[in-house]
Amino acid sequence: MDDANRRIAHNTIYMYVRLLTMVVAGLYTSRLVLALLGVSDFGLFSVVGGLMVMLTFVTIPLANATSRFLNVEMSRPDGEVARCFHVAVTIHAALALLTLVVAETAGLWYVSHCLRVEPGKEADALFVYQVALVTACMGIANAPYQSLFQAHERFKFLALLDTATTLLRLGLVALLLGYEGGYALRLYSLIYSLTTLCTLAVYLREARRCWPDVVRLRWVGQWKYYKKMLAYCGWNVVTSFAIMGRSSGADLLINSFFGTGVNGAFAISKSVGTYVTTFSNNFDRAAAPQIISAYAQRDMQRVSYLANKTGRFNLLLFEVIFFSLWVELDYVLGLWLGHVPEGASLFVRIYLLVAGVALSSGGLSHVVRAYDDVKWFQIEQSTFYLLCIPIGYGLYGVGFPPPTVLVLFVGADLSHRVMQLVLLRRLAGFDSGRYVREAYLRPLLVAMVMGVGVGLYPLCGVTAVAGRWTAMLLTFTATAGLTLAIGLTKSERQALLHLLPWKVRYMR
Repeated sequence: MDDANRRIAHNTIYMYVRLLTMVVAGLYTSRLVLALLGVSDFGLFSVVGGLMVMLTFVTIPLANATSRFLNVEMSRPDGEVARCFHVAVTIHAALALLTLVVAETAGLWYVSHCLRVEPGKEADALFVYQVALVTACMGIANAPYQSLFQAHERFKFLALLDTATTLLRLGLVALLLGYEGGYALRLYSLIYSLTTLCTLAVYLREARRCWPDVVRLRWVGQWKYYKKMLAYCGWNVVTSFAIMGRSSGADLLINSFFGTGVNGAFAISKSVGTYVTTFSNNFDRAAAPQIISAYAQRDMQRVSYLANKTGRFNLLLFEVIFFSLWVELDYVLGLWLGHVPEGASLFVRIYLLVAGVALSSGGLSHVVRAYDDVKWFQIEQSTFYLLCIPIGYGLYGVGFPPPTVLVLFVGADLSHRVMQLVLLRRLAGFDSGRYVREAYLRPLLVAMVMGVGVGLYPLCGVTAVAGRWTAMLLTFTATAGLTLAIGLTKSERQALLHLLPWKVRYMR
């Protein structure tokens, strides 16, 4: 294993240590928050947060552009990393100001006049909205610094910081759990904001320590540098709008037709989907800087190698957690939440399918980011994503059930993946046929075998607690075993063995 691949492997391990802590702490935090706020206030916090995400949708393409341009500059002998960074900082500062203006005008009007909340909760909704706005602006300001750490592949630092933030948030929520006043929702929103502020402070301090020449404040006056980054972002903004619009639009659709109670069930499904997706795509995140750098150097063999492996590993890791959860999902939700909101189980099952389809893009999104002209990629993705909302509105209007919009997500994402592969082959010179063979065939075989077993499991009629845990453990073991035997190549199994401690490595 060469140094570059070894670095990806080590960074992936850091991210999984981070993930293990964040998932355990995050799931327990969600249970505490649900017990503290109740389903309705939990749904209200989700809706307001979703609205804020929709208002700051442009942050994601700007952060991706910053990371991409930093990687490109770092791959060149004469790259201007400091100039690129400060162009990004200026653009993000302008975006934060614009977000503040839009949120305090149009956004505030929507919350005050259109948001459907329970009687007596109007003041809480406004307070949470204002705190969420401050948090969003801090997140925008932090994006260039986070991109700088990602471009330098400082994933160990990112893992430690995210883990510390999650544990701090858990501790503060646990202290708040005994609170019996009427301001629990407001206090929780403040906790969320203050922990974000602490994260921003650490990023600033560490960046100044590691790269003082890069982050030292300076003004880049030439418009051409801003124009180049903004031009790249232009079409990415369209896609980001579609992604955020679909997510927040689904929240608002469900709120409009079914109320905050169903919003709470939907929020739980999104939380589970987020955790599962994060579990599966850590290798994707660790490989991103090298994929972009290899494409900038026109090393397409390296690009294909990394993208194909990333896509396969994403799906294999997803299957390990997917089947283990699916087999006893109702029981797991009960353990996690105590009281499971009505309809949450079905929401979660469908959202897991959405997550699986999303993870089938492993490596591909970074090839798209590395390509200079992203116009057609963003048009097709945005079209499929945004169609879900008007179609969902029409179906809800004639009486379809709440999970309908998630079924639309699955169909739209599958269509998008097919078109993405076609465009990558035609426009970017990427070998999409090879990607399909190397990224999808082995995970498909694992899924077919496990799908039969999980499908037959309900016929066993297991009800005892010991039996449920045994079923999950056996499912996990079987999926992991099939992943090792079928999902990985012989060389990959040997490389995995060399990452294990020596005492395990020589047990043959």
